[in-house]
Amino acid sequence: MNKKIKYKYNIYYDIEWMLNTLRNKKWLKEKELIFFKPSIFRLLKLWFNRPKGPDIDVEFNVTCYWISSGTWGAYRPPNKIFICPHKIPNLAKVIRHEITHLKYNHDVYGMKHDDKEEYINKKESENFNLKK
Repeated sequence: MNKKIKYKYNIYYDIEWMLNTLRNKKWLKEKELIFFKPSIFRLLKLWFNRPKGPDIDVEFNVTCYWISSGTWGAYRPPNKIFICPHKIPNLAKVIRHEITHLKYNHDVYGMKHDDKEEYINKKESENFNLKK
């Protein structure tokens, strides 16, 4: 691991995730996922005051985009993650989790959500030497 994550804000991605959140609200509730509905106040907060992301070494280039709604974390292969930092108890853990999704995206293709998360959690522990 020898690269660092780039942290950015992009209004277009933020609006895209607002729309995705509204579109997927029913599924998010069914899966009992923590998510945040669109909020102009959180959007403005991110626009003017972005969090400082943790230094995490990665094996490949990763860009983290701050978003104001949706789940705490999401990913888009090959190298983008989207983080809604609102009320995250452990920002670095969520970022590592989404990086692991990127790295093992091909391994989990076609899996159900719960199976995918179980696999990614295991790989995250292996890749980042995390204790359970």
